[in-house]
Amino acid sequence: MIINNMFNNYRYTPRYQQYWLKGLFLSWLLAFSSSSFAAQAVATVSKNIVGVNEVFQLTINIDDNVNTNALDLSELEKHFNYGTPSVSSGTSFVNGVVTRQTEWKIAVAAKEIGELTIPGFRIGASQTDPIKMTVLKSANKSASTPSKPEIKIDAESNKDQLYVGESFRYTVRIRIGEQMSQASLQAPSGEGLSVKQRGEDRQVETVLNGRRYLIITRDYQITANKAGDILLRGAKFTGNLIKGNRGFGSTLQIPFEQQADDFSLSVLAKPDNYKGLWLPTEALELEQQWQPDVKEMKVGEPISRIITLRIKNAEQSTLPNLNLQYPDSVRVYNESPVYGSDNEFTSMTIKQVIIPRQSGEITLPALSINWWNTATSKQETSKIDGLALNVLPGDPSAQAFLPPQALQPDTSEPTQNTVQTEIVRDSGWWPWLSLCLALLWVTTLILLLIEKNKSKQQPRKTESGLAKQPLSPVDGMIQALEQDQSIQLQSYYQQWLKHSPNHPLQEELHMAIQNVMQQEYSKDKSQKKESIKTNALLIMQKLNKTTISDVNTKSSALAPITPQ
Repeated sequence: MIINNMFNNYRYTPRYQQYWLKGLFLSWLLAFSSSSFAAQAVATVSKNIVGVNEVFQLTINIDDNVNTNALDLSELEKHFNYGTPSVSSGTSFVNGVVTRQTEWKIAVAAKEIGELTIPGFRIGASQTDPIKMTVLKSANKSASTPSKPEIKIDAESNKDQLYVGESFRYTVRIRIGEQMSQASLQAPSGEGLSVKQRGEDRQVETVLNGRRYLIITRDYQITANKAGDILLRGAKFTGNLIKGNRGFGSTLQIPFEQQADDFSLSVLAKPDNYKGLWLPTEALELEQQWQPDVKEMKVGEPISRIITLRIKNAEQSTLPNLNLQYPDSVRVYNESPVYGSDNEFTSMTIKQVIIPRQSGEITLPALSINWWNTATSKQETSKIDGLALNVLPGDPSAQAFLPPQALQPDTSEPTQNTVQTEIVRDSGWWPWLSLCLALLWVTTLILLLIEKNKSKQQPRKTESGLAKQPLSPVDGMIQALEQDQSIQLQSYYQQWLKHSPNHPLQEELHMAIQNVMQQEYSKDKSQKKESIKTNALLIMQKLNKTTISDVNTKSSALAPITPQ
């Protein structure tokens, strides 16, 4: 809208004012560009202490693609000689982010002795910071008395006086401005001290006075195990310095080590008048939550108690075991403790599932922990209240619906640091119920297998409960005749004929069957059908009365083939 108004006004403006508006518009665009899109430029040198005419490298980087002639080195001519810059530029696209960079590398040598300054260079809207240089008499003298490596190690402790069993934090920072290999850091040490690294190393790169450094920070947690004055030997940094001209492929590794300053520690003993579990710390926090937060419930309904203990600068192994003594009218299930760390505090969270198994008034116990405040040198007590419950009659089997992890009683052995200890070992009737269900399931499975085997061995029964036996050919013919099933009648007749080829009633049965079939398929239904069926039925009944011995007797009465 602003640009459109400008062009509308531009059309009706005198010519000399149009030139003025053009200049104003271009100036506005340039100012907006330079303020919004200025790139960052950084200048570094390979070394800050050099000799006269000693060549060192000046590197200038800008995070943008710019003209290679945008760098003006003329301001170096007053105190330095320099060669033709080596320029490189490129663009990369990683994870959807476009990165552009232009780099100049210049060989530079100082013209005179003294404290000189490499000026800042302007590249477009960006400018580098000046760099201070120390120039010695000659390069040969500098080589004969080499400068100290740009490596520094510092250490600090948050206290130098503590009590036995108390822990404190020891922090090491290493600033590396050299190329190194096989670098390592040895932990601090001291008689009667336990040292443990805390967390991971933190690394950051920075530029100081034109030189790029890598800063590494590591934290240790140190615990005093005995009283007295103890010397804490500082952490030691070791590695190999890489020297030489890498451009020609020639390098030299020089062993290097540097140790942080030692500390004197004063470790105090446990006071004689202290009572209870010895917990020396600057701060201790004890909290709890009830889920649900109620005063009344029924038998069998669970209530969860979540207890959180936080101790400053404490080892996980020094945290106490928070087991409580509950009345016999409740059943308690302990989940495994959950440990964590937050800033300088070590935390332990315990969840207990409590199930009333009797009605009436039940009081759940409170918890108190004695500890020694090392900041004030006084004994203190942290406490959480118990809970009074009014338990109404209910279903004691409701605990069966608890999550599986809550149905496992705590059987862990108490540690040396114990406040009040009671382990619930009464599992109640739940294991017996599980055993009964398992036995019933096994018995049912066995009965099913036995019934299945019986069904395979016994013949199939009819509706009357008797075994269904296949019909004989004679009985089949009688049944088919009574039900007017001519096809089955013919089928049973063929079966009978196959097994009794020489039966004496064969011809009579054949004529009877033929008459039945003719009557079945005849167009003239005037003949007496019942008389034909009755005749056939009588012949079939005679077949049942004729035994196999009768058939064999008739066959043997035939005349022999060979005359006697």
